[in-house]
Amino acid sequence: MSKLRAILRHTTVILALMFLVFLVLDQFNPMMNFIDNSISRWLLAGLCVSGCAQSVLSWALDTKEE
Repeated sequence: MSKLRAILRHTTVILALMFLVFLVLDQFNPMMNFIDNSISRWLLAGLCVSGCAQSVLSWALDTKEE
């Protein structure tokens, strides 16, 4: 379970940093279209799933410890 938790943490941080970079790059050069393409949509979906899974896992482990 801790291996899954570590993977989710790393995945969430990596995807969040990727989207921060995409947002900055998109502000400087909107013609590159980093945010509004299909790859970004899949990565955003992965970030959402990863964040939700990490939250649920953390909540379940916290309630289990209490």
